[in-house]
Amino acid sequence: MTDEKKGARARVSDGIKQGIGVLSAFKDALEETIQEARERGDLSSDRAKVVMKNALERAQEAAEGARERLDFVTQKELDGLKDAVDTLRDRVAALETRLRSQDSGDDGGASGGDG
Repeated sequence: MTDEKKGARARVSDGIKQGIGVLSAFKDALEETIQEARERGDLSSDRAKVVMKNALERAQEAAEGARERLDFVTQKELDGLKDAVDTLRDRVAALETRLRSQDSGDDGGASGGDG
């Protein structure tokens, strides 16, 4: 279990580092694009919208890649797993109840029969 926790911690740490790297690269790309646009005298509002749209698309792609590398589960997957565990818990409880009633009914309540 300890190795598992270390592995998960390492993945989270790597993901955070990658996220910071992505944000840093995103910031640098925006600054570079704005600087180039200023130098060309091409800093219109339409051009700024295009630059921002492209930059946001790249950031979203990078974020999705980081999420996939971190193996995060969706809320839907987590809810499905919770439902499966609840179902199993109910089935185990029912089996335990049935076994207890069989044990008490088979040999008059004594445990460990003659075999």
